[in-house]
Amino acid sequence: MKKKISSSLLIAGIFLLALIGFVHNVNATDPLAPLTEQATLTITGIDTGDILSAYKVLNAYRNDETNEISYDFTDSFKAFLQQSPTYSNLTIDEYYKLTSGDITSGSTKTTSTLDTLASAYASYVRRNNITGMDMTTENQTATIQAEVGTYLVLPKTTKRVYAVMVGNLDYKEQDGSWVKNNATITAKVSDASITKKVGTQTESSAVVGKEITYSIKGTVPAYPTNATNKTYIIKDTLSNGLTHSGIENVVIKDGEITLTTNADGQVVNDQGNQVATINLTGQVMTITFDVTYITATMVTVDYKAALNENAVLGSTGNGNDAVLTYATDPYAEGTYTTDSDPTTATVYTYGLKVLKYQEGDTTKKGLAGAEFELYEDSGLTKKITTLTTDEAGYATYKALGEGTYYLKETKAPAGYTLIKNAVEIEINKDNVETTGTDEGYQIVELTNKKAGILPFTGGIGTIIYTVVGLTIVGFAATGIVTYRKKVRKITI
Repeated sequence: MKKKISSSLLIAGIFLLALIGFVHNVNATDPLAPLTEQATLTITGIDTGDILSAYKVLNAYRNDETNEISYDFTDSFKAFLQQSPTYSNLTIDEYYKLTSGDITSGSTKTTSTLDTLASAYASYVRRNNITGMDMTTENQTATIQAEVGTYLVLPKTTKRVYAVMVGNLDYKEQDGSWVKNNATITAKVSDASITKKVGTQTESSAVVGKEITYSIKGTVPAYPTNATNKTYIIKDTLSNGLTHSGIENVVIKDGEITLTTNADGQVVNDQGNQVATINLTGQVMTITFDVTYITATMVTVDYKAALNENAVLGSTGNGNDAVLTYATDPYAEGTYTTDSDPTTATVYTYGLKVLKYQEGDTTKKGLAGAEFELYEDSGLTKKITTLTTDEAGYATYKALGEGTYYLKETKAPAGYTLIKNAVEIEINKDNVETTGTDEGYQIVELTNKKAGILPFTGGIGTIIYTVVGLTIVGFAATGIVTYRKKVRKITI
């Protein structure tokens, strides 16, 4: 059976194929041998470093007597058809009829019969470890010199999700002769990515015990409709200085739509479909998505955690990493995990260390028993804690975020006067200790005066006036006593 077919290039996560030359349904009695003439298949728009492989689907034949070009399935494709309940009786004519209809070039989502066939064969190729021909990659282009025919192109090494591509190295009739055609395909790809922030930034600072909001955003690739592998898993690991607030506080969105999180970790949409499952074990939260029920290209995971007593002070910070594992081969078990490049959000916290000693003491010998109240506002209405100096004269508190604080002395050490006004303290990463045992602490030194001792202020002239004044007072007192004695004597 012979039929003239027009030549074209179809691209897809679908099986895109054109009518090629003169089609002939070759049978076992045909004496023709596959043509070995070569043409160039080119794939553009790929990622640098990706490796693609081409798998031959159709062989091309030429009858020199009739000058006709015909095509037949390769042995590998025939083996696929034989084991398939759906396609076991597929003929060449039926195969070409699948190219009719409304097919969007490069689409990764379609319900066409042709796409189903392409997906099925791609899965067969992966399951049976069929070896393809590696294409040569240079920059963002892959090429291969191959025998005329039709080729299925799949990625061998990639971090992206490619639509299925089919390239036709066919013949075109020109002036009574057959001219072989090269083929160029623009790859249709989508990417997966992940970002994480604390609040709206990648870094922040906080007080121990105060809840912090974390937000993870993941880009979801467009998997072909008939893909058998749609793995998409977000794994988030908190440092020991952070405590997760629990599954019930995890909010997941499909685009702008907020999903329902059940206490058992099941996440469902309005239709009751299970979109994700949350597992929280220790410091690790794992969210496994069913991409089939994700309607948007972005998912968001928001949750809360608080710094605990294990929080690290200073520049090291309390980080937590989020990594994404996703399918890069929709038809096998191939996945990629961003372990080597996790997205990290870090929370910093700092400490306050107060040293109390006597004013003028160059040895800075500590004074015990001084009591302070620490506030976060100048009006002294938002109290954080109470501090008391120990035998060494130190009072410490951790952890504090960056900001301005106010320290009010409420009790002076025994025998010392009280500091009347609150002391303003500015804490930030630039004024805390960066090394040693005090790393992450801001050290504040405060002194007290001895009680009952008048301060000596002013110059020597002031002292002289004071002495003269006291002398005059002394003479006056002596005169009064002498006068009273004289009066007494007169009275007597």
